[in-house]
Amino acid sequence: MLRLGPSEPPFAASAKSRTNGTHSLRDFAAVHLPVSFACMKHNKLHSVAHNYADSLAGGLSFVVPHQVIHTHFFAEAAANEEGFIVADFLTGKAHGAYLEGEVEHALPLFKGAFPDFCEKHGVDVSDYKAFLVRFVAGNNGNSYVVTIQDQNGRRSSREYIGSEGRRSVTPDKLGRLRPKNLHAPLD
Repeated sequence: MLRLGPSEPPFAASAKSRTNGTHSLRDFAAVHLPVSFACMKHNKLHSVAHNYADSLAGGLSFVVPHQVIHTHFFAEAAANEEGFIVADFLTGKAHGAYLEGEVEHALPLFKGAFPDFCEKHGVDVSDYKAFLVRFVAGNNGNSYVVTIQDQNGRRSSREYIGSEGRRSVTPDKLGRLRPKNLHAPLD
């Protein structure tokens, strides 16, 4: 009989017996749950992507191990004709950044650090099919839009205001402020 440790969930025995003593929730889900439940929740993926983008939008980034990187996404976006930069954190490429500029140089480092960041926050980088951030330097201040696509093909975008990354809001029919929904994903 398998004995469960004090912190192991009751279903761990069945998952543990199939994998020679090692188990994970992901392994259990892949075997025992329907595909819709086995995949990471879309909102959780958005949360992790927002946290990653937010750590870059502030001007100093600590996500690359053993390095502090000055991130000037909004400065390069302001100098760009279009007024924005689109950074793809899964490929390490940027649209609208200066060739051989700071953003172009830093994106491969951020791409390399993203899997560890995901692991730290309890998601797998393979759950993302797309992870794009549009950094916008506008007349009304800086903002950024995080767009993700999960493995199920669901794609969505959320807008955040300022370098502190507050979710943008809009009034509903009754005048209450609600999180702004972008009806068509950007990028």
